[in-house]
Amino acid sequence: MVSSPTPGIDDLLDEIAKGTLTRRQILGRGAALGLSASAIGLLLRAGTRPAAAQGTATAAVEPTGSLVISMSVEPDTLENWKAYSTDGHPVLRNVQEALLNRDPVSNELVGELATAWEQTNETTWRFTLRQGVTFHDGTPFNAEVAAFGINYTWSPENKFEIYQTIGPDMTATAVDEYTVDVVTVAPDPILPSRLYFSPIPSMTQVQERPDSLVTEPIGTGPYSFVEWNRGQYIRITANPDWWGNAAPEEAHGAVTIKDVEFVFRAESPVRAAMVTAGEAQIGRFLAPEDCETTPVCKSVSSIETIFLRLDTNHPAMSDIRIRQAIAEAVDKQGIAEQFFGGGEPASQLVNSSATGYNEELEPYPYDLEHARQLVEEAAADGVAIDAPITVVTRQGIYLRNDELAEYVASQLTEIGLNATSEVIEPGLYNPEYSKNLSQIPEDRGWIGTNPHGNEIMDVSATASSYYRCEGAASTYCDPALDEALAAAIPLTGDERAAALAAVTKMYYDAYASVPVIHMPLNYGLAANLEWEPRLDAFMLVKEMTLS
Repeated sequence: MVSSPTPGIDDLLDEIAKGTLTRRQILGRGAALGLSASAIGLLLRAGTRPAAAQGTATAAVEPTGSLVISMSVEPDTLENWKAYSTDGHPVLRNVQEALLNRDPVSNELVGELATAWEQTNETTWRFTLRQGVTFHDGTPFNAEVAAFGINYTWSPENKFEIYQTIGPDMTATAVDEYTVDVVTVAPDPILPSRLYFSPIPSMTQVQERPDSLVTEPIGTGPYSFVEWNRGQYIRITANPDWWGNAAPEEAHGAVTIKDVEFVFRAESPVRAAMVTAGEAQIGRFLAPEDCETTPVCKSVSSIETIFLRLDTNHPAMSDIRIRQAIAEAVDKQGIAEQFFGGGEPASQLVNSSATGYNEELEPYPYDLEHARQLVEEAAADGVAIDAPITVVTRQGIYLRNDELAEYVASQLTEIGLNATSEVIEPGLYNPEYSKNLSQIPEDRGWIGTNPHGNEIMDVSATASSYYRCEGAASTYCDPALDEALAAAIPLTGDERAAALAAVTKMYYDAYASVPVIHMPLNYGLAANLEWEPRLDAFMLVKEMTLS
């Protein structure tokens, strides 16, 4: 039986069709009518009646037009696991999909390739999969493929860079054609959040054409890969067979833009100028002053924290007084204001969105005189304060990263340390940065100036990578911290939050790294682009429309 029109929605749709309402008015009216965030999003994108009001499925809008996104750095690979990174996910999360995603408005976990999930015992999560989904190569998506993709991505043998965010190791098994069980070696109450982080690759491609994985991503997503001209652009195009075309509310988006091109320009003024000139519709990660020159500037909070990661086995930095001196030599508030045009000085590697954020911790103070005293005390005790330190940064990784590295090196020289700075291209930087403490020579002496994004929004992910002795990107080791982290990971609710906050304080007290700022992100948009940036910084084109 076809349902009758929903009172109030008809009037709203008529006004949208007439073009008499602003985006803000549509959001307000939709919320007042009790529409879900995704239904309101459909109104914003297509101006079509939600299925609940029509009694029939919403018809897909034929995608038209093209979008150019100007980014600061080009990914070094398009393998599915690279979707964990800020340079990987803009392309990959449009082409490939994960079991779960996040609602663009509420930030809550929502189904993508899974329609339901539950924890069946302490170490097992069961996922019910979406039916009728196919990969861009024509192969079907089912439980066998999902299990293969999870095991491949999170394999301790493959140990891709994404592995550093894992908790307990996991194994996925097909229960039936559309049910998967994921079993962890120890309880992991936030496993769904980890799986939101990793899209599912084509099993056929991995098995039969593994050499193509780096340059030709295949997924189930709303866009399919077209070509990658290294150093110039990556192109994707609308997938006419995407499952979400018939179910845009479940997909939390609709494909209205046909072709998308990602281009790479290291200079913020250039990215902004492209938007102003109409050569691009989005300039990503702009300097505040450059963002203000574009037709629409959006400055938003993010989960990215810039921090200094110290090689704590170094002859100087192995001494806690030197690490404290480094922390006190850096003016976090000044960096926020002068380099980034805003942002909040950080006391830890995550912000308040993460479970385990410790509200009692304050950013390390800026005290140059005390920092000098600490270095002098260490030198008097025989610490090799002249051992070379290099403040390193990856080319193009974020706004003004080269200037920040120079500033930090200058400040360390000012307090009596032997420091220089260096910008390193991604292909050389990434493998070196991903080394564990046990693999790092004592004389390397790196201070990395990376940003860290906790998309999983739980301190355990950060701690597993950076705090614990065997963390994939850890340059610090304290067995007592490892023990506390292992005890915290199986916990849930307030107990988990308190235990992880205690782990955070242990790391803080050791000056194992130096949090600098929680970084705001600036996007310059064309006047005809409708898009609200997400907290996790995903750039999903299905959430965008061109007028």
